[in-house]
Amino acid sequence: MNRATASPAFGRLLQPPGGMMIWVFIFMELLAFGLAFIVFAVVRSKDLAVFESSQAELSQPLGVLNTVILVTSGYFVVLANGSYDSGRVRETTRWLMVAIGLGGAFVIVKAVEYRDKIAHGLTTGVNQFFDFYWLLTAFHLFHVLLGLLVLSYMARKIAKGQPFTADDFNLRTGSAFWHMCDLIWVLLFPILYLM
Repeated sequence: MNRATASPAFGRLLQPPGGMMIWVFIFMELLAFGLAFIVFAVVRSKDLAVFESSQAELSQPLGVLNTVILVTSGYFVVLANGSYDSGRVRETTRWLMVAIGLGGAFVIVKAVEYRDKIAHGLTTGVNQFFDFYWLLTAFHLFHVLLGLLVLSYMARKIAKGQPFTADDFNLRTGSAFWHMCDLIWVLLFPILYLM
């Protein structure tokens, strides 16, 4: 079947939610984190005692809290998409604002955790575990902050009734990015806090 004869329905099957570019970006980000996780595992296997004693310095309750916060935020993004698809603009905006608020709570909890680590001198250069901890969590936090900006932009645009002009930059695009942040944290949390 050539492109000229492809049906619109077939074309939609080839076009993932949010557009192809966001999925290429997500794949690249997951690949980068995946490679970092592999390097972490290799380095950890060579100095297990240091990694285990350093891991004991992390707050599992704060890690669990941030996991619950971020996954719940992702759930509200799903609700926002359902509302948007049904044409319920106010409800869409409300769900996005709740998701953004929870994302902000994640940032606050992470800041509390960072402050505690800095106060106890557990920064980069202490050992390889904390080098990985700071690199991976700060890189993830950067993605969360960027995701909050994207969700805020989406919420503002929807609240004003402004249509999305491009198929590859819409609510599904922002949602896919936010869910990537969820997924990375769900992988990052057990690797750093529980393993």
